[in-house]
This record gives sequence, structure tokens and C-alpha cells, in this order.
Amino acid sequence: MNDNFLLFNTLNYNVKFINELKYQVHDNPTKYALKTAKEVESVFIQILLKNMRSTLLKDSLLDNNQSRLYTDIYDQQLSQEISKKGIGLTDIILNQIQPKKNIMS
Repeated sequence: MNDNFLLFNTLNYNVKFINELKYQVHDNPTKYALKTAKEVESVFIQILLKNMRSTLLKDSLLDNNQSRLYTDIYDQQLSQEISKKGIGLTDIILNQIQPKKNIMS
């Protein structure tokens, strides 16, 4: 139950952060679109890492609140580093958030 609560808090924070970026993109799409797409990709990778770690066994001496906190921080940093190079989501996200141009034939 505690892990679900931590995941909920992480997701809640990430959703608030992405919503702030969404409003920035709405106000100035050319300036913030790429930043928003990279951040969304980073959040996706972080959630992916967290879910992958949740499948590991937790019966060890090092499994405590402090180690989980440092693991969460490590996953956040790792997700930011992975998203710098990208896994291909940035372009897809950019296509979704950038305004569509009307093509007249």
C-alpha cells in the first residue's frame, strides 16, 4: 500500500508539472514545445523504471525507506539522462502538441 501511495504522489507531481508545461506551450508553442515533449518523455521513462523496480523482490537488508528514496532519486536522474538521447517519444509528442497547419490544395 505504501508503494502505491508513493507512486500516486510521484504521478500527481508529474501531472502537475506537465500541466504547467502544457499552459506554457499554449501561450508560446514555438518556445516550449520541445521542452515539454522531452519532459513528458522523461516522466514516462521514470514511471517505466519505477514499475520495473516494483517487480523486484523486496526481502533484503537494504530494503528500507531511505534506500527507496535514493532509488527514486536515481530513477529520476536516470530518466532525465535517457530522455536527453531519447527513446523516440519526443517526435511523437511534438506531433501531438504542435499546432496543425492547414494545408489548402
